[in-house]
Amino acid sequence: MTVGAGRGMVDLGVRVRADGEHRNGHRGRAGGHRHRPVPGGRAILGGFLVAAAVVGLFWASTRQSGPSQLYVVARHAIAPGTRLAASDLSRQGIDLPPTLAQRAFRDVAALEGSTVVAPLAAGELIQASAVVAKPSAPASRELSFAVPAATLGPGLEAGERIDVLATFGAGGDAFSTVVLRQALIVGLDRGRREDRDLTVTVAVDDPADAVSLAHASQQAKLTVVRATGATPMAPNAPVFRLPAPGASGARS
Repeated sequence: MTVGAGRGMVDLGVRVRADGEHRNGHRGRAGGHRHRPVPGGRAILGGFLVAAAVVGLFWASTRQSGPSQLYVVARHAIAPGTRLAASDLSRQGIDLPPTLAQRAFRDVAALEGSTVVAPLAAGELIQASAVVAKPSAPASRELSFAVPAATLGPGLEAGERIDVLATFGAGGDAFSTVVLRQALIVGLDRGRREDRDLTVTVAVDDPADAVSLAHASQQAKLTVVRATGATPMAPNAPVFRLPAPGASGARS
């Protein structure tokens, strides 16, 4: 580069090239390395919003894939013999197979006043076999009868359903019929080991069933059939009689 004019010009020894590079090896601004711009406040805020949206979508999808039904569970440990109150119960989301869901409860009110017949742990699902229907159930009557110990299964418990069969008469005149269907056991007294009879107490809704059972308990031999979960017997179940000589069987 030359400064001045005429003879007074001074050569500074610096030449500028067309591409902006000086002769001393330094490049001009146009050909140098550019610094990457630092993200601005708006860009940072946008990144946070996108991340928050992703987290929100993941949380929503997780909730949607959770249990869709609420069932009643024990709020705390409950001992047998306890009459249930609303404060003893809570509802919890649980996925249950259909067979188990049929024996569970979705409404707390349906269990208020019921009696617990099996110990329940805190958070345990309450099933029909663990409780006895509330004594104040509309139109229910309680009736007790004795049956031989050998005719009652050892695993039968209060809260289950039973059918009661009665066999009247003896010999060729004997016949058997159903006197009670799907009765709820509200009490079961197995007594002492030396006792030969056991006392069963059932809730009966129909007064006619109560009369039939009372008559049969005095005049017939009773047989208890566990019916928990079974299809109810038809109201017109046939009466069984011993087959006549030469016949294969007899029903009426």
